[in-house]
Amino acid sequence: MYLNYCRGLRFEEAADYMYLRQLFRILFRTLGHSYDYVFDWTILKQKAAGNNAPAANVESGHQQTTTAQGNY
Repeated sequence: MYLNYCRGLRFEEAADYMYLRQLFRILFRTLGHSYDYVFDWTILKQKAAGNNAPAANVESGHQQTTTAQGNY
C-alpha cells in the first residue's frame, strides 16, 4: 500500500503524511510491537560505551508498554 501510494504520486503532488504514518502505526500494532522508546542506535551507543545493562533488557525480550500520546 505504501509503495503503491508513493509511486502513484505525481512530481508536483504533495503526499498525505498523516495517512502514511497511519499505515505504519497500524502495521506496528498488527505485528504486536509495543513502543518502548528504545532504538537500535541507542543500543549500539550503549554497547560502545560499555553500558550493556539497559540493552540486555531489550535483547532478552523485556518490553515496556508505554505510549507517547496514546497513538501506539
